[in-house]
Amino acid sequence: MKIALLEYSAEQKSATGVRGRAMQSYLENSGHHVEVLAPDAAALERFERQRYGLAARLKRRLLRRQTLPHHWDFLADQLEPQIRRGHFDAVIGRGQDMAYVLTRSFDCLKILDMANILFLEAYYVWGPNLTEVEETFAKEMSIFNSVDYIFCHHELLTQFFIRQFDTDGKFSAKAITARMGCERSSLQAQYSPRPRMVYAGSYYYIQDPYLLASLAKISPYPIDCFGPANPNRLFLPTLLNYKGYAQGLDFLADYQFGLITVSRDLLRQHSPSTKFAYYFACGLPVLFPEWMKEGYTYPDCAMAYNEENFIEQVYAAAAPATWHRMNEAARETAHQLSWEKVLQPVGDLLGKVRRAAEHDNDLPR
Repeated sequence: MKIALLEYSAEQKSATGVRGRAMQSYLENSGHHVEVLAPDAAALERFERQRYGLAARLKRRLLRRQTLPHHWDFLADQLEPQIRRGHFDAVIGRGQDMAYVLTRSFDCLKILDMANILFLEAYYVWGPNLTEVEETFAKEMSIFNSVDYIFCHHELLTQFFIRQFDTDGKFSAKAITARMGCERSSLQAQYSPRPRMVYAGSYYYIQDPYLLASLAKISPYPIDCFGPANPNRLFLPTLLNYKGYAQGLDFLADYQFGLITVSRDLLRQHSPSTKFAYYFACGLPVLFPEWMKEGYTYPDCAMAYNEENFIEQVYAAAAPATWHRMNEAARETAHQLSWEKVLQPVGDLLGKVRRAAEHDNDLPR
């Protein structure tokens, strides 16, 4: 099959960018021809400047518009001609922003690769513009209705998506779990009687720095924090030991525990985190907030905490026998989360579609 992968940037450095490259490699190794399509970088920069600039905001006020021009419309305009020129058998939009173009008419298999539900992400930010949230919701629902299949990055997200939005069984038939994976690092964490903890933020932001700082203030062991920008602010309970942004995963092997912080909202309770797979890739046991449901799917290598029992849980996990047991389980879990294994549902679906198309072509006309 000739397949297009729609990416925000071919060089995207985020965790989902790593997934995109892994998906491309997996599909090519399965005999598919894959092309990565992305918006023009210069045009994207101009759009961002115009959208958020003073002139755009003044124009919005003059025209009495409640929202700025939507990013997804621009991306769809950029991607549509590339898709039409390519005559693809299947198009996979890697995220809702990239998949919005699939609400337009194309004679191909249309797939959304969904890491999370974006209107809820927008809703749970500080002081959301509810009109913009509603606009994103409408666009997101149009994607869900337009695509043929939806890859969800964890079974928890699959079931949450179905419970929230499926009223007639249509979305249940579309939703397929294709987990977030990892590639095991050649460097693995080693036991230390004086353990160190690491919080590895995403390429874009650090999730709940206030909770992270609250934990750092009481932690019996040091917590190093990595991320795209220094999260320290005067209102945080203590200064975070910010170490900058680190490429790759190998730096994680210098630590004994991986730490996850997320807010308590409904979406984050059911959302998957790329940090689990990446911590496991280096053999790190993980400490996760007790309201985060994904953590309980790794009972042998992840331990729940709350603000009251954090110190107690850290000491328990740092005991030599417990740490070695969790370390071994983390290594095995990373093996089970290899890209070849977690992307199997993607290969199975596209293989089934390819076989059906070949069968149709063999039928007498």
